[in-house]
Amino acid sequence: MTGVTFAEINGAACRFAVDGEGPRALVLVHELGGSLDSWTGLVPLLPRGWRIVRHDLRGAGMSEKVRGSNDLDVLADDVAALLDLLGIDGPAVAVGAAMGAAVAVRLATRFPARVGKLALVGPALGVPAERREAARALTDRIETDGMRALSEAVLPRAFPDGLWPSAEARSLATARWLGADPEGYAANYRILIDQDLRPELARVACPTLVLAGRHDPFGTPEALDAGTSALPQRSFATLEGGHFMSIQSPRVVADALVPFLGD
Repeated sequence: MTGVTFAEINGAACRFAVDGEGPRALVLVHELGGSLDSWTGLVPLLPRGWRIVRHDLRGAGMSEKVRGSNDLDVLADDVAALLDLLGIDGPAVAVGAAMGAAVAVRLATRFPARVGKLALVGPALGVPAERREAARALTDRIETDGMRALSEAVLPRAFPDGLWPSAEARSLATARWLGADPEGYAANYRILIDQDLRPELARVACPTLVLAGRHDPFGTPEALDAGTSALPQRSFATLEGGHFMSIQSPRVVADALVPFLGD
């Protein structure tokens, strides 16, 4: 099975894509407000011999929408159900970007036999206690006013201007972000407000690569280094990237990720 298609898995409609062939599986879990298209720039840079699986999280992209608050266990179960659908039984490499890293961590702790390696790209593993009330107000505003109402405040910080390879890449990423479902965005953001994944990291049983963006204001290298130190088998690297590195700087991410895949 290759290309983009749909299926009903774990009780919800899911859009997913499979690229490449091979005995090894690589699962890519996108960021808050993203979709499987968030990985379009990275996939061609990954080595042959991998079966690369991408999907739209429940509440995002063209998968079934969610209102209110989403559930991290359900999102992890969705990934496991997708692997079942594709007949992928052995351990896969799971790569999560930003909020997708929270899903990947929960997948690794909920189904440890299914994750052989883990890569967290600019991981968002929870909202600090002092920022939670502001974050709740933000989710409420997104639901009321839509994505565009916050674009000027969010996008320049999430995508630092100096890192764009071209004006076309910037325009495409901006349009994708603006096209996200605001209620689904809020429902998934509430996962980060309501949970702190850092205590869970000590239970991750597989080798884990953490990639921090030097220009990421949401998760600075210093904060991510301290926040992920409990990972038992951690490698850590700081890259010349922003918060959504896999979209804005896919070559930088690939250069760090490919050696980890080959270890």
